[in-house]
Amino acid sequence: MHAVSPAKEFPSSHITKTAQQGILFESNTGDLHLDEHLGYIRNADWASTSLGPLESWPQDLIQLCQISLLDPNPRSLILGPDRILFYNEAYSELCGDRHPHALGQNVIEAWGEVAQDLISGPLETAERTRRRVQVEDQPLVYLRNGFLERVYVRWTIVPLAGYAQGVYVSLTDSTETMLAEKRRAAIRALNTAWNVVQDPLTFWQSIPQSLALDPFLFPFAFLYTASSDPDSEYCIDTSPEPTQTMRFKLEGAVGSSEITSHLPAELDPGHFELLSDLSDPILFRSNETPKPTWSLSAQDCLLCPISSNRSQKVIAYLFLGIDPKRPYNDAYREWMNEFTRCLSNAVTSALQSEEQARNQRRRAAAVASEQHLLVTALADRDKEVVAVNEELQRTLEVVDMANVGVFNYDLEGRLIYANDAFSKMTACPPEMMHEKELVFLDLTYPEDTEYLMPKWKCATSGQSCTFEMRYRGPKNEGLWVLAAVVPVLKDGIVTSVSGCVTNIQDTKLRETESAQRLQALERAKAWEQRFANFAELAPVAIFFGSQSHHHLSYCNRAWFEITGHPVVAFEQIDWSMIVYEEDLELVRSMWTEVIAANKAVSTQFRLRRRWSDGNGVVIGPVWVTASVLPEYKEDGSIKGIIGTMLDISALKFAETVQHMKAQEALEAKRQSSNFIDMVSHEIRNPLSAVFHCADAAQDTLADMLDLASRLASAPKSESGNKLRELIANAVDSINTIISCTQHQKGIVDDILVLSKLDSNLLQITPSAVKVTALLRDVEKMFEAEAQRSNVQLQTQAHPSLVELNVSWAMLDPGRVQQVLINLLTNAIKFCKKKQLRKVTIRAGASRIRPSENVLPDIDFVVAHSLHDSVYDSAEFESHSFYLWFTVEDTGRGMSAEEKTRIFARFSQGSARTETEYGGSGLGLFISRELSELQGGEIGVASTLDVGSTFAFFVKTHHTDAPASTKGLPIQLKQKIKKSSADINILVVEDNAVNQKVLRKQLTNHAYTVAVADNGLDCLDYLRTTKHWRGNPSSAPSLSVILMDIEMPKMNGLEATKMIRQYEKEGKLMGHIPIIAVSANARQEQTNMALEAGMDDSIAKPFRIPDLVPKIERLAGWM
Repeated sequence: MHAVSPAKEFPSSHITKTAQQGILFESNTGDLHLDEHLGYIRNADWASTSLGPLESWPQDLIQLCQISLLDPNPRSLILGPDRILFYNEAYSELCGDRHPHALGQNVIEAWGEVAQDLISGPLETAERTRRRVQVEDQPLVYLRNGFLERVYVRWTIVPLAGYAQGVYVSLTDSTETMLAEKRRAAIRALNTAWNVVQDPLTFWQSIPQSLALDPFLFPFAFLYTASSDPDSEYCIDTSPEPTQTMRFKLEGAVGSSEITSHLPAELDPGHFELLSDLSDPILFRSNETPKPTWSLSAQDCLLCPISSNRSQKVIAYLFLGIDPKRPYNDAYREWMNEFTRCLSNAVTSALQSEEQARNQRRRAAAVASEQHLLVTALADRDKEVVAVNEELQRTLEVVDMANVGVFNYDLEGRLIYANDAFSKMTACPPEMMHEKELVFLDLTYPEDTEYLMPKWKCATSGQSCTFEMRYRGPKNEGLWVLAAVVPVLKDGIVTSVSGCVTNIQDTKLRETESAQRLQALERAKAWEQRFANFAELAPVAIFFGSQSHHHLSYCNRAWFEITGHPVVAFEQIDWSMIVYEEDLELVRSMWTEVIAANKAVSTQFRLRRRWSDGNGVVIGPVWVTASVLPEYKEDGSIKGIIGTMLDISALKFAETVQHMKAQEALEAKRQSSNFIDMVSHEIRNPLSAVFHCADAAQDTLADMLDLASRLASAPKSESGNKLRELIANAVDSINTIISCTQHQKGIVDDILVLSKLDSNLLQITPSAVKVTALLRDVEKMFEAEAQRSNVQLQTQAHPSLVELNVSWAMLDPGRVQQVLINLLTNAIKFCKKKQLRKVTIRAGASRIRPSENVLPDIDFVVAHSLHDSVYDSAEFESHSFYLWFTVEDTGRGMSAEEKTRIFARFSQGSARTETEYGGSGLGLFISRELSELQGGEIGVASTLDVGSTFAFFVKTHHTDAPASTKGLPIQLKQKIKKSSADINILVVEDNAVNQKVLRKQLTNHAYTVAVADNGLDCLDYLRTTKHWRGNPSSAPSLSVILMDIEMPKMNGLEATKMIRQYEKEGKLMGHIPIIAVSANARQEQTNMALEAGMDDSIAKPFRIPDLVPKIERLAGWM
């Protein structure tokens, strides 16, 4: 350390305002521990040191102190010539009991004897050299945490330069790291020492000796081991004798004689009241009060019960002294647990070696005993050579028959005798006899040669031995034999070595097989336990049942929870207690079906237990789904059943709610459809009257205009001209009424189509259509309206129609015309206010979808629903194509934003469009739906103030023209057309206004008209006509009936059925044509009218020019 010069005091003039505001002078930093440490610093007597009072410290010293205080690691400053100690809060934990008195003290005095021995040297080196000094893992022993503790510290001393002179010290507590490494090294050393020991006695004796190698980790140790009977057939750990009755004798002790000299030679039986229940190391303190009666140490120690891995039985107790200079913490405890595990492994190895040696000795003793008797018998007959030879020969023959190999080696290891059994076992060739020394090594399996040499030396030294070994087989495999070797003595001197070997290969194989079977059984037991654990934890009910009587042999916890059955023995389970009474027979039949049909069965049934939702509301019985399959015996016969059950109450409840919601939705849909039908019916009826009145007024005005023209032709007839002007205004008003009525009718039609689309009831009905004729029909349909609006309307057939040879195609003309009508209506409407008024309709064909660059300028709308075209089949694929139409106008056009909205339901391009042009916002949406229903798409290209081009396409295929009717006599279709005066019409209508207006319009066309208010009146009128059997020919005639559908008393359908019934019965002669005239415009309603027997239909509102062709066509049949 570089000492601070006495001349350089810290003058008070260096005190600055910044220094006074440092952390040293704060009383509340927000950290309680730091505030407490700052209090200790401020209370220290700094004024008595060379540093002077805190307030006089210079700014650089204050800054250095602040850095130290804010460092989370142990940091200290040794300042001034008197080496004054200043440190932070982390350092105070390292100081131990010296804190806080060490603050402001000389570092050597503060640390006492520790500083004298360990700190002074590095400190002086740093002061002298003015270089950094590092000290690695320095051991310090000092009072900390209430006892004398050994601590390992790594510290770095850095000399300070400048005004604040001294050294800066950073420290790291490496105690746990050092101890961990020492403990791991100790474990490795102990494992190495213990693994070379083969017998238990030597092993027990080696434990205290090996522990004595490290007195720091093991200050003392003594071991008590259980005494074993050497003649017992059991090892000490597997013997049936309990620990409480065993005698534990002192095996060895190391450490201080003050402890080990007073140990009892044997543990008192009273000790076992507590010791017998121990399984893990336990710490006993010397200062425990009261002290345990069986405590054997006056110091703190650990008691480690020792058992092998093969048994939980304690066979030894090891008392270990703990390091008095280290606390017994979790790391110490974990290390002792690892130490105990290693000790158990070593004990197991030693006991297994002992067990193997005992078994070998037992077998060798048996063989040696027999061999000794044989050798003794041979020796007794040495006096009688011939008798001995004969007896020997007979004995050898018996041995050969018993497959026992007999041999004799001289002391150099040459084979001087071997019987046939030996030669067969060893595959020893004759040339090896009497020739090679230590020939038995060539006959032995290579891995056993080292093991065999000690046995040879034992025999040549005059000791008998028995052991197991392997001979080398013909394929270099090992052949296990049991060998018994006896030295042959003459006058007390070994002259040769004899013995016999027995083939124990089969025994070894059986031992291996037994071990494998045992392992298989253990694995099976483990899997059985795993299944049991799985079954108990599974949320699904699992059960096993008998073949009959519906008894359970097992069920898991979830079964009781789901069924609500009380937890009882399996044989006491009663299904009738848990199954819903009505479903009990279903469960029994399921059980019977599994057994009888020998197949898996699944079913659902209810339980008596009630199920409630998440809010605690009881909903109903618990529903479960059960899956049951047969359980088989080893011979394949059925043993019983195995089943699972799962609570599906929530699913059942959800199904019920879903069904109710579906029914409610269907009912709402039905009511909506009925409402739309009712509104449509009530709107169409007055609209029909408006149409008829407007047509009548238009006809009247046409007559008046002719009359006014004649008046105006008279000289000076101003009244005639004025009348013509008034009539022209009235005609314009009538045209406006007709236009508005047609618009209103279009809205009603659109609503009906929209209702069908929402209900998925709209069907496409293809028929053979000539494409050019379709264009002409549409053009003719809008010809009058285009003329009124002064719009130039033209149609064009694209050359692609000729290129693809398109003449007749299969499509739904009504739905295609409906789209064209919507597009043309909009085109004419938006052209009315433009100077250039032109609308062009084009039709073309394409093999590919026109949205794929056939019409590149059109932005087609992505289909919002996928529909299969009626032509999406292999039958039509080869000759199918796409028919496209465009409607181009010179109207106001649209912006890009408007184009994104126009094909949505009830949506128009802008609010201005709705205000200026009107409309419901349904036409383009319906056109889009109709296009997609026919496998096509719709789109638009538009420029604001220039015009728009709408395009759509449908999928279709080529077809032949229908059978031609040209050249056939017209009488085949109808009789000679009657004049209007010959046609008698019965109007059956309950609405008085419609009745009156229709009668007047038909009368204007020179028809004879009668009326009826309902179906009953219609039948009554028929009975007065000449068509009723028995009436005179002078009775009124009837050509056509115009039949309303919805009427009081008897509706039109019932009346029609009665008329057709009368015709079948002969009450009515001939066939009276009936035309349905109704405001019910749905196709299914029209079909109902035709099925009831009507011949044609027309939907309200209609115009007389639409009705007249139908009347005249049907009237010609009469």
